[in-house]
Amino acid sequence: VMNVKWVKDYICSLDRVTSIMVSHDSGLLDDCCTHVLQIDNLKLKTYVGNLSQFVAKVPEARSYFDISKSTQTFTFPQPGPLEGVKSK
Repeated sequence: VMNVKWVKDYICSLDRVTSIMVSHDSGLLDDCCTHVLQIDNLKLKTYVGNLSQFVAKVPEARSYFDISKSTQTFTFPQPGPLEGVKSK
């Protein structure tokens, strides 16, 4: 947690610097981002604000980091037998 705070403080202290960040930590993105870039239908869109403000403008974007909000479904095939394993 101490390392995350250091990174967050460092990124937020940068002035007149553009950084492209990819993170699973939505809190970090919320605290550090001032703009969000989205690729939609092969077009780059820019939104002013942090992650929460972006999701307020584009609600379907919540599925990018919250799998329960996704409309996609995944199905996996039944696994075949494993060599050397006799139980089911």
